[in-house]
Amino acid sequence: MKAIRLKQEQQFFSIKSYQKLWQLKTAIHQLNILNANNLQLSVLGKLNQNAVLKSSQNEQANTELNQNLKTIFGVKTDFATFNNPEIGTLFITGTVVSHFLQDMYGSKQLGEFPSGPYGILRGLGISEKNTYNCLQDLNNNYFLLIIRCQKHELKFVNELLQ
Repeated sequence: MKAIRLKQEQQFFSIKSYQKLWQLKTAIHQLNILNANNLQLSVLGKLNQNAVLKSSQNEQANTELNQNLKTIFGVKTDFATFNNPEIGTLFITGTVVSHFLQDMYGSKQLGEFPSGPYGILRGLGISEKNTYNCLQDLNNNYFLLIIRCQKHELKFVNELLQ
């Protein structure tokens, strides 16, 4: 009996920081023009909470952000928020939502642990230096665009977003 060997191309992650929502929209629009079949996008960001928000205000901010991101992605996408003790309230949308919301020990989600976002980004293959820089940007209210693509697409993606 002959064994069949399936060859699956390895996926790579790239991450870019954007200070303004319009910059993020432009980058996503450019990536959509690239029309790569296996391109998967996610956005990680901090909910802007300069002051402690009432529960209803927080819910309204979540709803508005969720709607805005759905118009950016142009498709139905997952959206979730979670509270990280070191960074604050974060949102995640796109294909890596499940990584951040992974239940740990039945009580907390992985993203809620102090080192959660760092560990997740490192686990995706982002270098230590890039992860550190991205988490600093996240603390400064930047949006992080997380891009998953195949190796042959990575060069084009990075060139396009320079």
